[in-house]
Amino acid sequence: MKIITIGFGILLLLLGIGSYVGTGTSSLTALIPAFFGLAILILGVVSRPEKGSKNTALFGAVFLSILALFGSVRGLIDLFRLLSGGEVARPTATVVQSVMAALCLVFIVLAVSLTPKFWQGWKAFGHFLGNLLARVVLTIFYFTVFVPFGLGVRLFSDPLYVKSIPAKLWQSRSTGDQTLEEVLRQY
Repeated sequence: MKIITIGFGILLLLLGIGSYVGTGTSSLTALIPAFFGLAILILGVVSRPEKGSKNTALFGAVFLSILALFGSVRGLIDLFRLLSGGEVARPTATVVQSVMAALCLVFIVLAVSLTPKFWQGWKAFGHFLGNLLARVVLTIFYFTVFVPFGLGVRLFSDPLYVKSIPAKLWQSRSTGDQTLEEVLRQY
């Protein structure tokens, strides 16, 4: 899988450089596939293919390809418009985005199918992210809902009626009117 990741990074790098040179070096956005390709190439080089190791770099490469795929979906839509005879604003960008989307889709499918127990890494990542986000969201909820409500109730109302009727809260009782047997047999 390390070789496939490195190859995919090189393909995206070549696609980005080719589109930048092909457009006459007029737009830096033509280098977006090259940026993704460089990052994935670096992740492919630092990945550890040993059996039993947590290959975090591979998960990073797949995550970057998912992001690149989401960014390239518009190119696929414009490609269908271009192939059906319609016009698009930038046909070169449409073709480059479509090729990038196809490459990313192939890489994601290969990574998921060739890596044994691939879902366990995503599950561990999801648990980590869920634990982190749950704490953050609950902390924000606590400080934005409970604390202002509690302060408002404490400062501006008297839900236990302690301030309004303090004389009714005290009931005087006589002491010493029960014998020891009555105290021991309360129920």
